[in-house]
Amino acid sequence: MKENSDFKFFLLGEAVVDLISTGIVTTLEDASGFQKFAGGEVSNLAMNLSRLGFPAALGACVGEDSFGIFLRKELSEAGVNLAYLQSTSKAPTTIIPVTRQTETPDFAVYRGADRCLSLTDSLISAVADSSAVHTSAFALSQDPCRSTIYHLLKAAHKAGLLISLDPNYHPGIWPDLPDYLPFLKEIFQLITVTKPSLDDCIRIFGPDLKPVEYLELFLNLGPAVVVLTMGSQGVLLGTSAGDRVQIHASSIPAKDVTGAGDAFWSGLLTGLLQGMPAIEAAQLGQAVAEYKIGTIGPVKEFLPLKDFKKQAKKISFSMLVSK
Repeated sequence: MKENSDFKFFLLGEAVVDLISTGIVTTLEDASGFQKFAGGEVSNLAMNLSRLGFPAALGACVGEDSFGIFLRKELSEAGVNLAYLQSTSKAPTTIIPVTRQTETPDFAVYRGADRCLSLTDSLISAVADSSAVHTSAFALSQDPCRSTIYHLLKAAHKAGLLISLDPNYHPGIWPDLPDYLPFLKEIFQLITVTKPSLDDCIRIFGPDLKPVEYLELFLNLGPAVVVLTMGSQGVLLGTSAGDRVQIHASSIPAKDVTGAGDAFWSGLLTGLLQGMPAIEAAQLGQAVAEYKIGTIGPVKEFLPLKDFKKQAKKISFSMLVSK
């Protein structure tokens, strides 16, 4: 891992507008109204990291439209470096309507400019100047964005950076690559850290497996750290060194789970880059996620990181295997 006291994060992928239902409903059909927010896993993480006090730059593409202007404003106000944010007149800004839910939300994706990210010298330079690079399966789902990010991940891997991937795979957003697993296996040779949800596991590997079996399948793909988030069931952590740990979720009311995974990523990555053991970094991720779950809508202001670290120490875990 590259030594860098500034912990510069470079986020590559989707910047979208989330249209979140104003009420808690099961399906989009039941929604009577929506409120717009800056969204996308990669952009959410960029905003979270910036609000936690860590420099984060975003490499993404938006449309030359009002929604694109809205995203620039929201990202800028969160403190995200937008020097690498591209825009295009060839497609509108991507829009994702989603239900506000306490469980897995219903959503639809109207793809647009997010898939138009193109390779530039400035993106290559940004990777070289970073401590860590993050992307998502969503961002890798269509070209030219897929090829652009793949090129940059190979450069980041060669430079010894921490590389993280959110495997938020959904077959509906991979129209030109129906067999995703061969590409997934290729990408995971470059990945240091991944954080699947149970929904991700089922979409990628199929149903009817136990969580620990999903964990092993991801570890077999090559990452050093795999964190499997399971909502109220807590978290399973596995490392290439042989550790297997269950981190227990706290008993708190779930007001809104949308964005909880991105909040978890924020704590996990900051912990790892600060030199925390994987278990402590995952506890920190859980603490930040639980803060988000207790908040309706996106979190505009986080607690100081030191407060999350104190909360993380209270989160219990069980060692399944330790080597």
